[in-house]
Amino acid sequence: MTDVINDAAAYGVEIIPAAVEPGQAYWKVISVRHLTPEENNKRHHILLDAVDEAGERLYGSLFTILWDGGSDTVTIEKEPPEPGVNFPMWKWQVCSVEGMGAPSDRVINLRTDHPNEAPGNTLFHHSFAITYLRTVAEEPSEPAYSIISGRVPEGGGHTLALLDNENVVKTMVVGADERYRFDDLSAGAYIVRNMSDLRVVGPIFLDGRDAVALDFSPSPPAERVSAQYFLFGDATTPETRLYLSLLSDHLSHNDILFGHRVEEAQQAATVSLIGVHPQETIDALAAAGCQLRQLPTDPGELLDALESPE
Repeated sequence: MTDVINDAAAYGVEIIPAAVEPGQAYWKVISVRHLTPEENNKRHHILLDAVDEAGERLYGSLFTILWDGGSDTVTIEKEPPEPGVNFPMWKWQVCSVEGMGAPSDRVINLRTDHPNEAPGNTLFHHSFAITYLRTVAEEPSEPAYSIISGRVPEGGGHTLALLDNENVVKTMVVGADERYRFDDLSAGAYIVRNMSDLRVVGPIFLDGRDAVALDFSPSPPAERVSAQYFLFGDATTPETRLYLSLLSDHLSHNDILFGHRVEEAQQAATVSLIGVHPQETIDALAAAGCQLRQLPTDPGELLDALESPE
């Protein structure tokens, strides 16, 4: 796909795309330029060109230049280094350009009533160079998605939940082969939680195009399932997203359960509080017999605290 250059947008010039079907030939605008004072030399023209896929000028191509109350048909016929067409604009005239013989992008709001830009561009002396490409509309590209897959040791029949922040995006049941797979994932940060034994992998950061293998650790003894839990605050806040990003490696390498739900944290022997939590959360955890550890809210101090022995 050829990139479109429109450095005349600051002068109000717009490109209206053609309505075309894949495989249909059409006129595509590839360049619209407002001439600098040095290039223009006090002209007030539309300089028009048309090329093929090899960049060769398409002599004989017809274009329509329209304005309120009139129009003109022009032909690409001049030889380089001149543009194929050199069309003068009048004072207060507002023009548009489109190709003929096929669907065409349309360039609109070409006018000369712009302020002075000495030494060559003055009021009513502004020019625009437009290049069209004769091309074929491409098939729309397939949307790109990411994949997370892996193995869940001793997890056959378990239910997995894929979470984006605190929201469940998808669920699935692990087969007898202990394999899992989540397809068609857009870019973002994800957690995979085993809802049957609370094992967690992630967070994993996807770019919308990658395929990531993420295996669960072997199923721990029952007494270790809830030995330690990191409780984060509201998943929608920037602070929580920052904490998750900072602690992702620590959580993954140390096989630590984590999340945003008090009900899950109450099953742990020790709960590390990440960020600020309401008093009712602290009271509920204390009533469940959890040992609480409030970690620093400053990101730098938080990382230092995790590296220091408890």
